[in-house]
Amino acid sequence: MTSSKAQTTIFIIVAIVIVAAAISLYYLTNSSSQSNLEKSFSELGIKTQASLVQSSIFSCLEDTSRASLDVIGIQGGYYDKPSKHFDLGWAFIPYYYDQGDFLKPETPTIEKELAKYLDNNLDFCIQELSYNDFQLSHDTTNSKAKIQENSVKFTIDSTFSIKKDTLSSEFTLSNHPIEIESALSEILEVADYITDSHREDPDLICISCVADMAETRNLYVDMLDFDEETTTLVVISENYTYSEPYIFEFLNRYPA
Repeated sequence: MTSSKAQTTIFIIVAIVIVAAAISLYYLTNSSSQSNLEKSFSELGIKTQASLVQSSIFSCLEDTSRASLDVIGIQGGYYDKPSKHFDLGWAFIPYYYDQGDFLKPETPTIEKELAKYLDNNLDFCIQELSYNDFQLSHDTTNSKAKIQENSVKFTIDSTFSIKKDTLSSEFTLSNHPIEIESALSEILEVADYITDSHREDPDLICISCVADMAETRNLYVDMLDFDEETTTLVVISENYTYSEPYIFEFLNRYPA
């Protein structure tokens, strides 16, 4: 267990991750989609700008997908607040184990939370795009996220419309899924073990077992004293898929 100073350090790192994700810009090269989009723009007589428009739209998709991973990592797999959580003001941390209650979300729930973030925040990125006399619009987004080994795949079901004067062209985002390198699947395996171990012993965790699991998955696990003496903050992190450490955290509360 570490001091409150260590807890403060953790939260500073978390804040840095959020800011980094929010201001980063990633440009995605997709030759197949570029060919299709340029063909449409060629028909409109504005082929020379097709590459820029395509690059910016797909950059928005990737930025928002990465941001969803950052947010649900900080918030233990959630975008919306669960019934039991500790409110930090700017974010929250869910309880996975609370004095005998097992509250950890299953993987399909976390996938839905990722998709929900994408649906609710993609517009903020798209609205920042601006081109000479171009109008960008899209219908309602219906996103899906799939947590896979070493990655998370995002598929956005939405049709984009690009207009200039009386000319217009459309393309479907579902034909261009975004795949982000991520250790989230491995992190959830360790989180499952830590939480489920309390089914056998409500008070103890096999620390050496957790350490072995983390080492084989190239992860780091810290268990810190939190708000109350009976509450432990579990922080699982990695630093090989992101430029900044990726953090996933949750709380376990034990009987006094």
